[in-house]
Amino acid sequence: MRSPVLVGRGQETSALRAAVTRAEHGRGGAVFLVGEPGIGKSRLAAEIAGHASQRGFRVLRGRASRAVPLRALCEAVLSAFRKVVPDEEQLGAYLPVLLRMTPDAPAGVPDPAVVRAEAVLRLVTAEKTVLVLEDLHEADGETLAVVDYLLDNLADEPVLLVATLRPHPDGAQRLADEATARRVATTLRLTGLTDDEVAELARRCLGEPVPDDVVAKLVEVSDGVPFVVEELINGDLAAVPPTVAAATLQRVDALGPECVAVLEAAAIFGRTFPLDVVTAVAGRSEELLQDAERAQLVEGHQFRHALTADAITGRMTPTARATLARRAARAAEALRPGELELAAELWEAGGETAKAVACLAKAGRHAAALGRFGTAVELLERGQGLTSDPDLTADLLDALAAVLPLAAVVVPADDGARAFALGERLQQALTAAHAAPERRAAVRLAQARVAAVAGRWERGLDLLAAAKESSPSADVVKATLLLGLNQLDLLPKARALAERAAATGTPEIVCEALEVLTRCTRGQDLAEARQHIQRWLHTAEQHGLAAWRLRALLELGITDKYLTIGVDTLLAARQAALDTGAIVILIAADLHLGGIYLVRGEYEEAARYGASAGEAARKLGLHALGALAVAIEAGIASMHGDRRETDKALARLREHGGSEEIWSYSSAVCAVMEERYDRALAEFDEVEKAVTEPRILRGTFYQGPRLLVRVAHGLAGRPEYERLAESHLSQVRLHRAYFAWSHAILLGREGRLAEAGQAAAEALDLSTGLGLPRYLGLRLAGQKALADGWGEPLRWLSEAEEYSHHGNAVAAATTPCPPRCARPASRSASTRS
Repeated sequence: MRSPVLVGRGQETSALRAAVTRAEHGRGGAVFLVGEPGIGKSRLAAEIAGHASQRGFRVLRGRASRAVPLRALCEAVLSAFRKVVPDEEQLGAYLPVLLRMTPDAPAGVPDPAVVRAEAVLRLVTAEKTVLVLEDLHEADGETLAVVDYLLDNLADEPVLLVATLRPHPDGAQRLADEATARRVATTLRLTGLTDDEVAELARRCLGEPVPDDVVAKLVEVSDGVPFVVEELINGDLAAVPPTVAAATLQRVDALGPECVAVLEAAAIFGRTFPLDVVTAVAGRSEELLQDAERAQLVEGHQFRHALTADAITGRMTPTARATLARRAARAAEALRPGELELAAELWEAGGETAKAVACLAKAGRHAAALGRFGTAVELLERGQGLTSDPDLTADLLDALAAVLPLAAVVVPADDGARAFALGERLQQALTAAHAAPERRAAVRLAQARVAAVAGRWERGLDLLAAAKESSPSADVVKATLLLGLNQLDLLPKARALAERAAATGTPEIVCEALEVLTRCTRGQDLAEARQHIQRWLHTAEQHGLAAWRLRALLELGITDKYLTIGVDTLLAARQAALDTGAIVILIAADLHLGGIYLVRGEYEEAARYGASAGEAARKLGLHALGALAVAIEAGIASMHGDRRETDKALARLREHGGSEEIWSYSSAVCAVMEERYDRALAEFDEVEKAVTEPRILRGTFYQGPRLLVRVAHGLAGRPEYERLAESHLSQVRLHRAYFAWSHAILLGREGRLAEAGQAAAEALDLSTGLGLPRYLGLRLAGQKALADGWGEPLRWLSEAEEYSHHGNAVAAATTPCPPRCARPASRSASTRS
């Protein structure tokens, strides 16, 4: 019997209902219900969920499990999808991210933890929602990371998160304590019922008053725990069994041997159990569970309380438990091949350590492929704790070494410190196991990859030297590290290593090597770089390497940006990122699109894409990308000569850690538009000082306008023009336009008037569809042509004046309005904006 109403908990219920009311008015939050088993956490959570549902809230539920990472969140996501599948308008590119959270999701595009957290946030905030997460003390680290992200982002949303957990000094309890301390959550600690409340609970269960002596016994035995009271009443109340387990088992045995067999198979899994696996293990129909449900032992696919499962398994002999666990493991592997962690836990319970470790190794690799790097490390280290067998340990170490570089991006702010520490632990384990030198070299190589991810170039090269490894993988890592040093004399060596890796490596290594070759050659030969990218793209598509394909598409778009100032290739890359939920690549594509539209003088489009990227980067904590979004704002203001807005944006850019180069370039362009050319040249000179890296292609494109202003003011002559016009920069259409205008002015100054006119015609053609290159060329060349008697200066100056007025009008009308889902509005449906 179970009480039809919640007894006691008046203050807690009032607090939770008040939280629902606040969420209804857009002031969301979270409540942690903390208490011992049986104290009534789940009943209270269910009560408030029912209350919220009556008020029109959507209720999403999930229960954490140590055996299945992200289980609570996956169940919540699936419960949302079962009701109404959220459309793209609600979730945008985050919809594929949510779909990848299911246990049987295919590997492909890895999701950084923060992206996964934002996807869940967008799902729960799509409408007013109560999210109930039970048994949070069982949750893995990545689940807790998502919950922590939610806590910090619910204040202005119609969402209430209710989580239940036991008061153990673990990650969940620490999370609750820290969230309560920073006032983004409330903690309600449930204690036992009073004597009067125990009497009231008994009366509610039985529907009649309970004798005083029975109440006294209930109070004595139950210690005020509601579940214990109900179990005692459901047992032999007259005798009042001495333990709750006895009362529970009396009800179990009353159901008959076939039903008992099903319940024993279910209890092996703990409180929540997979019906299909349970019925396969027991060899019985799941209809038998209906009898258990009528006896109030189970509800759907879970026991009404965890203590019920404990009571059932507690009376089984160790041999019987192990035998049943092995049968369950075999059934789980056959019926749920994607739930490797579950199978591992069952094999471990069945005494089959080797099989458990094999499952954990496989599960760790699969988690890494899905981008769950923290989970991967946890699973593999759990396997290490299970065995001392040299072969099994070696397999786990190999898997950990493969995950090691990926784990470096779990906490990017630590410069790979966590992954480096893991690598040192691996080295110690290998030394203790007297491992072969090649295994130790593999870990050193993995640590060198971490160094490449973290930008620790010298440390990575030292690790490679210690590894003394010779392989395509080592070649490509060394090439990446050498390239990172930004020394021109090292480029040939990096290129040779990458070429060797591309010729002999696996498809993944080939893609990685071709990425390095792209970076090596882009500064000298854009056409060759494009060939490398096309081969990279073909390799990725041929072998189904989704993540590498997306990166290749983005790089192809960037290369075409330099060559043509066109957007089609980047829009295709953006569409692919949108379709697959590759959020970071989507943000990068939007930033490049914003930059192209800025160069083309299409400022409304530039503002939309920049604002979209900036909002997404801010939410995800991607500060470097956020700084580039602010740089687009500064660029728009500077292109209109708006000194006040330019300086405001540049001040924000410095807060983001933006570079001196971008600051000086934007300020210089603003000075050009103000026709304060002395200041512009001084600012351009600051850019020249700020660029300390090799003269590869620069994102700010400062060399072209700087040359044109210097030539127009007699500060640069033919030698400086020829040096730049014959350099790699001549491949870039934007620079070619500036160089052509500069050449026209130089020819006019030399008295070669017809040739000056021809050079101006080329400049007009190259600057068609561009913003600043056309305006600045028309303005400066027009003045010089008028003085020197060549070309069509009056027409050019008139067009420049018209552009200036039109641009200022656009500036006044342009206000970036970032949408929620990184989907800037566009004139063309092909952008999927």
